[in-house]
Amino acid sequence: MKCPYNDCRKDYNDESWPKVKDTFIDPSDFGGSINDTEKENRIYLVSRRCRFCNRLFHEIFVGHGIFDKDIYEIKPELELLVTYPVSKTKFESKNIPQKILDTFNEAERCRSVGSLTGTGGCLRKSVYTLCDLLEVTGSDYREKIGNLPVKDMYKELLKHIKWIGDNTTKPGEEKYTMKMLDLALEILPVLIDDIYLKDERINEANRLLAKVKSTK
Repeated sequence: MKCPYNDCRKDYNDESWPKVKDTFIDPSDFGGSINDTEKENRIYLVSRRCRFCNRLFHEIFVGHGIFDKDIYEIKPELELLVTYPVSKTKFESKNIPQKILDTFNEAERCRSVGSLTGTGGCLRKSVYTLCDLLEVTGSDYREKIGNLPVKDMYKELLKHIKWIGDNTTKPGEEKYTMKMLDLALEILPVLIDDIYLKDERINEANRLLAKVKSTK
């Protein structure tokens, strides 16, 4: 997981994010009692604090509790409504085409409301857009991914993102999870930056070389 604030984006590399709030909104706030926990759809709030920038970010769910005498539990079927703030990746490269940025940012917005299908479909579209803009050849997108000018490890990751997108947007028995999509959301910007930064560095090297030659 990463901090969702664009000017932080620090990676904790673990799942033990400190929670400052992890509870249902009290039924009494709406004129109810603890006995209403199974009768009403109620808001469940998880608030965390970034250990680096010290700001709060939130996940808002809807669901029910279980109340039986002195036992109170949370039902596992919580539905994510929205996360705040919506993460928007800040790319290092300044030359990434707007079409790629728009599609990837749409994937992040889909993730903020817990949409598996939307996130998977937009990530796949980001990969397809990358292939089209780089004008790689191939009879289908799997072959085009294989012809991208990137490391073999990156090609395998892109094929996996394509696989996730394929299976989130069609009926079937394939297993996929939001955790898989979260990893794809972290991996894809690294790959895209690597491709476009490479061109920027080549251009900068050529500029410096021309400058050196002009001083002779």
